[in-house]
Amino acid sequence: MSEYKKRGGDVLHCPKCGAIVPESASVCPECGHEFSEIEANSSSMLLATLLAQTDDYERQCQIIETFPLPNSKVDLLEFATALKPRIKNIDNPLADAYMVKYQELIEKIKTSFAKDQQLMRFVNEFDALYAEIEVKKKKADRQYWFSEHSKLLITSVVIVLALLIGGGVLIAFRDTAANNADRCVTAVTKAVDKDNLKKARNFLVSYKKDKDEVIEGYVTLLSKYLDEGKWEDAKSLVEYYGQGEYTKPLNKGLFNYLLSIGEYELAENYINVEEKPTDREYYTYMEECVKLMCQAGMLSEAQAFIAKKALHYAASSGYYSKTRVQERLNKIVNQYK
Repeated sequence: MSEYKKRGGDVLHCPKCGAIVPESASVCPECGHEFSEIEANSSSMLLATLLAQTDDYERQCQIIETFPLPNSKVDLLEFATALKPRIKNIDNPLADAYMVKYQELIEKIKTSFAKDQQLMRFVNEFDALYAEIEVKKKKADRQYWFSEHSKLLITSVVIVLALLIGGGVLIAFRDTAANNADRCVTAVTKAVDKDNLKKARNFLVSYKKDKDEVIEGYVTLLSKYLDEGKWEDAKSLVEYYGQGEYTKPLNKGLFNYLLSIGEYELAENYINVEEKPTDREYYTYMEECVKLMCQAGMLSEAQAFIAKKALHYAASSGYYSKTRVQERLNKIVNQYK
């Protein structure tokens, strides 16, 4: 039996101090003791089930990074508790992917549960946890290197020193990329050029300051996603960026991509994500869709599209009235008859 009873039972006593502990708690509110065997929530169970369905490493990473975060406090609390040991286990090949998901979870807590002390505990301890993991990685890297090159150390001192110096430069770059905007963008660009999109995304997710400072990196990665038709990855990247000073160029990229593949209805969602589209913006959207349809020989579809979307102006008058919009767009269709 776990030191903490599974869901569905009454509240129990903390095994360390004896205080009464609510069912949803992951730590004792009196002494801070962390319970080690909380039952996995449905999100954790679903993630584990999805991962068990494939042995492909890249696919497993994609499943973890695109897995939707739970919304309730209890589920978030348990999901965070389930993820934490996985990111600390640097021997797990999926640790980096779990870190990406954990950082997204941290951002969600900051945004939606900033006043919740139980959840904010994960936020408050994150910087120290991240630093601890980085130290473990460096130590493991050094141990692996020495185990592989111990014999060479005896006869190749000069070469080893050169490698150590070079390694120090790489480590310094990795450390500062999380805090320096220019280095982060450079790292993202290089990773994209080498088709290592997972690494490029990790650089962006790991950037600890204002995301607007590294917007160039987001645009570079987004363009690569769209060039390769990776719509879900592109969408999740824009959603992770959220609202910022430079939101429009990211969403414009999604808008243009959807038009290029004929997803005219879906493109409507990205006309202007920050506020309700103006009459002019909506007309421009309709005009672009009609032109593309006509160029593809879809004249009847274009006319149906005009009739349907012109309802947006049903209550309007003047320059962007429903009648005027229909007349102008139907003239475009007539040019292709």
